[in-house]
Amino acid sequence: MDREHAYPPDLARYVWSHWPKEHALWATEAVLSEVLSVAFQASLTTEEARPLHFRLLLTPTAALPEEGVPNEGVLRLCFLPSRPFAVEELRRLSPSTPFETALIGVHQEAGRLRIWGIAHSGPAWLAPTWGGRNVVPNWTYDPIVHVTAPGQLAVRCAGRLIGALERGQIITALTDVFESEWLRSLFFQEREDVRTEHAALQEGEAIPTLAEHSLIGRVAQQMLRRTIQLIRGARHGGLVLVVDRDQGSVASQPDAAVELPGLRMKYRFKQDEPSRRYRSLLLSILRDLAARSHKSSVDWSDFTRDSSPGLERLEQAVFELSRLMANLSAIDGALVLDKRFGLLGYGAEVSAELPAPTEVWRALDTEAADLERRDVENVGTRHRAAYRFVHGHPERVAVVISHDGGVSFVASRDGRVVFWEQSVGP
Repeated sequence: MDREHAYPPDLARYVWSHWPKEHALWATEAVLSEVLSVAFQASLTTEEARPLHFRLLLTPTAALPEEGVPNEGVLRLCFLPSRPFAVEELRRLSPSTPFETALIGVHQEAGRLRIWGIAHSGPAWLAPTWGGRNVVPNWTYDPIVHVTAPGQLAVRCAGRLIGALERGQIITALTDVFESEWLRSLFFQEREDVRTEHAALQEGEAIPTLAEHSLIGRVAQQMLRRTIQLIRGARHGGLVLVVDRDQGSVASQPDAAVELPGLRMKYRFKQDEPSRRYRSLLLSILRDLAARSHKSSVDWSDFTRDSSPGLERLEQAVFELSRLMANLSAIDGALVLDKRFGLLGYGAEVSAELPAPTEVWRALDTEAADLERRDVENVGTRHRAAYRFVHGHPERVAVVISHDGGVSFVASRDGRVVFWEQSVGP
């Protein structure tokens, strides 16, 4: 495209030409353009001073069974009569169709777009974003349009992103830092330590069952994903700093003050079992899985298939830790974790003693192979604090959650301060 900015018709054209060939698309390019244009205009409005946040389901009612149920399919509720597909209708409907659990149904009647009703999906589709091991249900291959912020649209097919419009640009791929090799390598030693601890606990077993890196890493990933989403949902933003456990005086003594160079921590936690609860829960998960396995080792697939009540309780306990972490980020200052995800403290200020980098780089892919230079000052306070933190301590990592829902990972790569704009879904 030659223009500086892209608009809904451009997104419609892209989606139409890149729709998966194995799934028929009933909507023409013109229909997609109209849907996206109306959704775009609706995204710029507010309802009782709140920005609109909704999903559109572009499918005829006949494609949805009457006996559908939430979290497996949808419960469809049809209006009588149908409603006009217009900005004002979307604005009025959005409070009654929460983004996480419902969709506004759209189809054609006599050649015109109409709102046929509400499809209640339940929240199970959120599992990959919110964390969890649930199987994500798929009940349609028709387009679903996400309206997530003013001027921000995405079109998906069965959960797969086809194209999105963000900041006036067509976005065609997701950046998921959790899937990067550099992040996995940063926590390699911590995963290996867990494997060693778990193996020691298995020594009395006739046939010990070890734990794979994939399992240890994914449990931590799901916990952190949930924390990020809860902070986003609270709309207050936050900064999470992750440090090596052996840095400063983080180590062993429970009553020792945690002192970290370049950080002024207002609220410090005693370094005892409660502040290190995640480690205890993780080892309990590994123990429970091993006790029911006849394999030489357990991995993430074993975790996803295990439906035992005990394991379910442990997973929920991990997610409650996510809620606690999100709550701690509600005040000014950073939440500080060690690389075992132990709680060190919160309300932390990145000291001005740490110099700011002269330049930062935006990663255009997960491994930072493709970079573009960015202005250090053209960001908010949290981002600048994260840049100073990582610049002063290249072995650490920061996660910035903006009040508008954007998420950035900041780390040092080959001597450069690099940030990734994490794709966070809804």
